[in-house]
Amino acid sequence: MTRYAVPAPGRAALLVPAVSLIAALAGVAYAVLRSREDPQALQLAWIALPVLALVSGLIWLGARRRSVELDGATLIVRAGPHTRRVPVSELDLAQARVVDLDEHTGLRPSIKTLGSALPGYQAGWFRMRDGWRKGYYLLTSRQRVLCLPERGGATLLLSLEQPQALLDALQAVAPRGRSR
Repeated sequence: MTRYAVPAPGRAALLVPAVSLIAALAGVAYAVLRSREDPQALQLAWIALPVLALVSGLIWLGARRRSVELDGATLIVRAGPHTRRVPVSELDLAQARVVDLDEHTGLRPSIKTLGSALPGYQAGWFRMRDGWRKGYYLLTSRQRVLCLPERGGATLLLSLEQPQALLDALQAVAPRGRSR
């Protein structure tokens, strides 16, 4: 099994969990101040605080779970709570390429169908801007994104530190008749 490094998301991805925790603490402070007038406000705050802390923690952990591995003839992409296993034979490697999403804006994620979207981090299933095609994304950067079309119609888009290394490995593993 060979792992391919995924760049860490920028600091902006931590903004959402941090703002959630600050909002939870502000809500508890407000409930404590209001508890003399309405004792029920304090009870609700003690329920809301752990829930918001849990949600913030899950968002933070989800952004930390990211990996791309080639295990034999299977590409395994872990992105947040999602894991996608794609046989290399199902990839259209003749159409695969390394792109910059600032130049190829049609490949950018548009509508999230099942995934996570934070500033500087998109993971899971999205629709592409160009033609509403399905895409499975693991993006932490818009530069040097490996675009891997699948024969079934979906496309994998992966931010990698060395995308060409994965593409070369996939081409070496792929069945000769179908990939070129």
